[in-house]
Amino acid sequence: MKKQLVMAGICALFTVSGALNAATPKIIYGEDDRYEVQDYPDAMFRDLAKSTAGMVRSSALRTESGSRIGNDLSDSLDSLRSLLGDAAIDRIVSDTDSVSGTESEDTEGFFTFNTSNTLRRSMGVCEKERFSNQVTLPRCSGFLVGEDTLVTAGHCVTSMSDCKNYSWVFGYEAGVSKIKKSDVYKCKAVIGRKQTLGIFATKDYAVIKLDRKVKDRQPLKFRKKGSIKKNTEIVVIGHPSGLPTKIADGAKVQKKRWNFFYANLDTYGGNSGSAVFNRKTGEVEGILIQGAKDYVMSSGGCYVSNRTSNSVDVSKEKVFKIRKVKEIQ
Repeated sequence: MKKQLVMAGICALFTVSGALNAATPKIIYGEDDRYEVQDYPDAMFRDLAKSTAGMVRSSALRTESGSRIGNDLSDSLDSLRSLLGDAAIDRIVSDTDSVSGTESEDTEGFFTFNTSNTLRRSMGVCEKERFSNQVTLPRCSGFLVGEDTLVTAGHCVTSMSDCKNYSWVFGYEAGVSKIKKSDVYKCKAVIGRKQTLGIFATKDYAVIKLDRKVKDRQPLKFRKKGSIKKNTEIVVIGHPSGLPTKIADGAKVQKKRWNFFYANLDTYGGNSGSAVFNRKTGEVEGILIQGAKDYVMSSGGCYVSNRTSNSVDVSKEKVFKIRKVKEIQ
């Protein structure tokens, strides 16, 4: 009965739509230092990239027969959140789960996705922009810290609706046109989450419990004590603008704050939640959470990457210190 009432309400309000919080934009400092995973010269980071996941709307993934992971009820609940509020929608999600029960896992075969949704088409970038013809898919990035535990930015997962409606996809790299079902995991629960602003109060992280243990991928090692030093070389791995996994280096810690540090990383929206590594040790130092504007309009009427030649004075990429994530210490 509860499910019938929910569906009736959704039908009556089907014209109401809500947008998810967009990942905060980033910028290119000096040269574009992004690499395809397979092209990165250091084998250690090619291996670490295996533990990176993209946050993908479940309804964007279809079986080869055409059915979706997502369902109409979950998608509609996401739209109604702005109207009814988080608490009401989370109660609906809970009630729906108690009615429908738990789905059986099917990890054989592949998922497909819309391969026409290129960076050029989705963002309006110029044809000559790097990666303009690659397909955008993830909304945010995340990384494995336990056998079934993942970390991302807090602004990527703001509610139980985000947990229910998005999947975490491993192995979305350049050239991938189908995704193994065994590489797709659902969010079972949000173990911990913080999202606050301020020089001293800034916190932006979420810890996700996945629906099962992740196979053939190792949890990343991360800093648990001490603090990274200024000018330490760092590397980021994630999904800039929703693109297949990229590794970007050529960056250093520029300024340090209580909970985060600034860096001149070449990152974009979609990199939010990416692991930022110590270039020397390979350990995670933090979570990419914020930065400057991604793209600017060119004279040709299309968008190009926002660039600056001064990588020190204007560094705006914020990295939340992972040792501040108490749920995984």
